[in-house]
Amino acid sequence: MDKYQWSRSQGLSLVELLVALAVVGLFATAVFTFFLQTSQSVGQQSASGEMWQRGRSAMALLRQAIESAGYGLPSYSQCPNGVVGINDLTGTANALTAITASPITVSGVNTWQINTVIGGGSYGGDPATTVLSQQGTNISVANAAPLNPGDIAMIALPGIGVCVQGQITNVAGKGTLNNSCTVTGNANAQGNGTVVFNSGKGNSTCFQANPNQLFSLVNTTSAGNVSSSAFAGANLYDLGAQDFLFQTFQIQENPAGSTPTLYLTQYTGLQSTAPAPQALATGVVDLQLLYGLGSNGSVQKWVSPSNYTPSAAQQIIAVQLALLIRGTQYLPNSRSPASFNLLGQTYTVPTSNGPGCLQGNCRHYEYHLFQTIIPVRNGIWQGN
Repeated sequence: MDKYQWSRSQGLSLVELLVALAVVGLFATAVFTFFLQTSQSVGQQSASGEMWQRGRSAMALLRQAIESAGYGLPSYSQCPNGVVGINDLTGTANALTAITASPITVSGVNTWQINTVIGGGSYGGDPATTVLSQQGTNISVANAAPLNPGDIAMIALPGIGVCVQGQITNVAGKGTLNNSCTVTGNANAQGNGTVVFNSGKGNSTCFQANPNQLFSLVNTTSAGNVSSSAFAGANLYDLGAQDFLFQTFQIQENPAGSTPTLYLTQYTGLQSTAPAPQALATGVVDLQLLYGLGSNGSVQKWVSPSNYTPSAAQQIIAVQLALLIRGTQYLPNSRSPASFNLLGQTYTVPTSNGPGCLQGNCRHYEYHLFQTIIPVRNGIWQGN
């Protein structure tokens, strides 16, 4: 009997077994929950870090473009009555204004497209040479050495306050820009100091900066054609070609309904077609900016680009920029704020049909607002 009782004492009753299983189950659940929460936390931190990196990189590129805008272009004081002959690959007027912002709408959000222009001349803001005379499509210059076929040139007409801009198609002794955007030959019977500007897109895909014949343009102050005598003694600024850089920053959905992404399009003065946009930062859902206007390097007021009128008295001294970026990880147990304030403009987070958002509800994602003030280091001038 004693032996039998001892054998029974070595086993577990059903109740004890159930209790043990419940304890093990609770422990396993706690461990699983801990690892799940840890995994979600690590994933969220990784997505948050990635979002920060994307935002910082986008801001760095925008800062570089805005700070450099206008480099190598004549200052406003050289062209107080505007610039004629302006065009770019898209046929946009005022293309050589150093910085502009155009309103666009993406997924129902009113945001901005930013365009900057950087001159590529090695002389920076100083004139490369002076004009001696003009006849037909030719000009005679004091020193043609700095000039090359394909270079975009700005000529500041003395006494008028008007600048004319066009692309050089051939230079004496240096050859001619052909339809393939390459330079051929080096002879020019017109003389060593002769530079030629031909009419633009009708003759060559490469003469992007000459929408009209440069020397038959209308004087903006007199409404008559610019006369030959107006060119005598004019400063010629060489803005370069390959290093003459147009840059466009804009938010796009590519394809439609996908996650909004900030894209950059870059092209120079010697490209016949604009290249495909490059994706800079996924998840950029809104971009807002204000111009800081003033004089002598001091901002006197901040205005929306839609309320800005170029003038000598109120130049763009700085740009205040706000960039709202969304994370890539869906967080079902988390909700973002319902809206964000970007420089006085409200961005409302969509809760249905949100582009690129799981189940269309974009509030289950993390957001971060980047804001900064960027100084404009070069003079800003207007176009006509």
